[in-house]
Amino acid sequence: MSLTSFLADTCADDSSLDDGFLPATLESVRRCPARPEYLELCFRTPEGTWNWCFPKPARQRKRSPSPIALTLGPYGVLARQVLSSGFGTALDGSAALPMILAGADVIVARRLVTAGH
Repeated sequence: MSLTSFLADTCADDSSLDDGFLPATLESVRRCPARPEYLELCFRTPEGTWNWCFPKPARQRKRSPSPIALTLGPYGVLARQVLSSGFGTALDGSAALPMILAGADVIVARRLVTAGH
């Protein structure tokens, strides 16, 4: 089962689900233009590109690349681990970044890509 089809019936408390999710492929990683202590991750989706900056972790912890959903939360973008029962709690950027860089499957809320957030 694909990650995006799995999410069709998941957590109703997430407003990002109203618009659905897009599979995202990590294209590049570079220094964030706005904050040098952050890394900018550049993703490609079927509806366009989307970039987001993550704080550089103090040290790289080894993380298994479990699926990650990037959603719109009440105060900005949230990274959430995708579990068989739905979304896990929000992940700190220092936990999400190593998982994404290790090759985690990533989906992005369609609203983030189409709004250019």
